[in-house]
Amino acid sequence: MKLSKEQIDIIEAPLGPIAVTACAGSGKTATAIRRLIAIRQKMQNSRGRVVLLSFSNVAVNTFNAGYAEIAAGLPDDASRRRVEVDTLDGFFTKHVLRPHAYRTMAAPKAAYLVSGSEPFLARFKYWREGHPPMPLKDIKISILNGDFVFYSDTRNAIEIIDKAKVLRIVHDLGRLGAYTHDIGRYWVYRTLDSQPAVLRALATRYPQILVDESQDLGTLHKEILKQLITAGVQVTLIGDVNQGIYGFAGADGEFLNSYEDRAEVTGYKLTRNYRSLLPIINIANILSGRQDEPYRQGEQGGAYFIGYKDLELPKLIDAFKAHIDELGMQHQDAVLLCRGADRAAVIAGRTVPPGQGMVKLLAEASLLRDQHSDYHGCFNLVSRAILSLLEDIPHSLSSRLQGVSHYAEMKGIKRLLWCFSRNADLGLPSSALVAKTDWHSKLLTNVKMLLAEIEKHCGYKVAGKVGTKLTKKLLPDQTLTSTVSAQGHGLRVETVHQVKGESIGAVMYVAKKSNIKALLSGTGDEEGRIGYVAITRAKNLFWLYHNHALKN
Repeated sequence: MKLSKEQIDIIEAPLGPIAVTACAGSGKTATAIRRLIAIRQKMQNSRGRVVLLSFSNVAVNTFNAGYAEIAAGLPDDASRRRVEVDTLDGFFTKHVLRPHAYRTMAAPKAAYLVSGSEPFLARFKYWREGHPPMPLKDIKISILNGDFVFYSDTRNAIEIIDKAKVLRIVHDLGRLGAYTHDIGRYWVYRTLDSQPAVLRALATRYPQILVDESQDLGTLHKEILKQLITAGVQVTLIGDVNQGIYGFAGADGEFLNSYEDRAEVTGYKLTRNYRSLLPIINIANILSGRQDEPYRQGEQGGAYFIGYKDLELPKLIDAFKAHIDELGMQHQDAVLLCRGADRAAVIAGRTVPPGQGMVKLLAEASLLRDQHSDYHGCFNLVSRAILSLLEDIPHSLSSRLQGVSHYAEMKGIKRLLWCFSRNADLGLPSSALVAKTDWHSKLLTNVKMLLAEIEKHCGYKVAGKVGTKLTKKLLPDQTLTSTVSAQGHGLRVETVHQVKGESIGAVMYVAKKSNIKALLSGTGDEEGRIGYVAITRAKNLFWLYHNHALKN
């Protein structure tokens, strides 16, 4: 890709805070990496570091791969080693939460993340009159006019919850050193506010911070960055407000939208689309009110609107695949997109695993390993199930198992759980066994052997009777694999949120009438922006499928 003048202007811009408004497919990754390198070179002999932050591990891996490729031609000096890439939460966890937050939390030890399924969290719930208790993981935190606001959106509607009651729960949990993802951001803000020496040290070490996909900054991330800006950090924001689709997480794009208005901030734009063909870009421009230019010319493809009934979806998918074949594209470079996870699961042929309680978790783990080769997902589910069978385990054990283990005790139990997860003979049984008889019988035997090993090597005892907790109830008289319906079309199926940031050869967006109305209304609201993101993922081919059988 030949760099445009817009990209070169950004890369070579003087040191200082800048705001980059980038269209979809604008080569933002390549620009951000080169700007990252240029900033560190302009810092010369400064001992400060420059860090590029994004929201997902996938994005971080992409940036790291791109940086490694470009940096291979640079001198291996101190400047090259003072460049970092991380997620926002990972960066603040590493530099604020784990080393310093325990003092603000009044905890006796370093803070640790909880998933929400740990048994000890049963007593940390928000109780509402006339409603079931709300678990901690459903509590969201925002900042409005300088004040914390606590809310829940679990029923697709924002519900403001009692601040005083939630704060008592958050601080009681904090005294144990525990936090959820949302609560962790609360403690980062509180720590930087209550420990100014930590804020000064962080600003000194990282005087330059770049934030990718900054339209997705929630209010807590935004306020934390404002703390750093006040402490002297020069922040670069890169993003596209038209792709802001995380309103449920408190992201409204306001910080990016207004950042350029600050006197000290210089604004730049990226308006060349390297990803998509002209017909796709034309639609995106109409929806967003932009005038982005195409880079690719003279290639076959396009954008199409197709209306079918629900029962005709298999025929439509076959037609979509035939169109992909005509263009000489690979089926692996095509995705069926849905608005919601439930619809995606139906089209993909995914079903809920059988069983109940911990057996259901282990059945899902077995299917993840055998059907999808997802060993990490399998390990996480196995860990949750097995830890729930133990008594008097440390509250932080679950989260520590997910990270790098530096203690012999942690390495021991982690090794046992990994061996159990991977070994279908002596560990988690094969999903090809009949679930209610052979699979369950073998599971019960192997889990008891594993628990005995854990007690022998790690000292953790079993809580109650294993057979009672690992019941065969709701398991079918057939193999686990037969409970998963076959995915006949062979195409990848995802939600729009899952593919954000990707470039995909061919996209078919399966939408309801209400989704299409929102899309055609432009990017003024989040539903319209979700449609915009779906369209702008496509490189060569986009099909918008209107399902007449689906109601609003």
